[in-house]
Amino acid sequence: MMDSSISGGPSSSNHHHPYGRSLGPQPMTELAFSTPSTVHNHSNKPNDESKAVINEGKKLLVGSVKQVARWCRLLSFLEPTKIIYQVFGVMDLVKTGSNKCEKIFCLRSEQKKSGIVCVFYEIDRKMPNISKGTLVLCTGHVKGKNKLQVFTIREIHEDKTSFDRISLVSHWTINDILIYKV
Repeated sequence: MMDSSISGGPSSSNHHHPYGRSLGPQPMTELAFSTPSTVHNHSNKPNDESKAVINEGKKLLVGSVKQVARWCRLLSFLEPTKIIYQVFGVMDLVKTGSNKCEKIFCLRSEQKKSGIVCVFYEIDRKMPNISKGTLVLCTGHVKGKNKLQVFTIREIHEDKTSFDRISLVSHWTINDILIYKV
């Protein structure tokens, strides 16, 4: 059973901390996932746990440029459209791609040690005019190695600490996917 000091005490009924579960084998009904989505596979076959974690639908993962670049490599076995990433970083110079509607820029870590190439298509809306060096949050999915197709971009005005906390939950989700992968 779970230690109440880890799970947040007896008041945490169905929402357990993902690392709060015991290390021994547990039935499917006691597994706690770090995402709020529901698992629809309730069979007790050995491989059903792994299939349920991987096949339960789209995931939203939030992280820094360095984290998302690493996560993209770790989760390359999944369909690219299964995961939507929100990545925060520093906006670099924006260039027009081979198509007039294609805007390409590099999103860099705050220490400028890592970067992700981002592509935004101005099909139904224009890319916001954000100056180089601004801290931004981009939402999109992976398109090849270290490349992100971005759907939305916005400046970050709030405290970045909240994004650091959310990225920790994303890290737990990735650990669950990797632990239970077939």
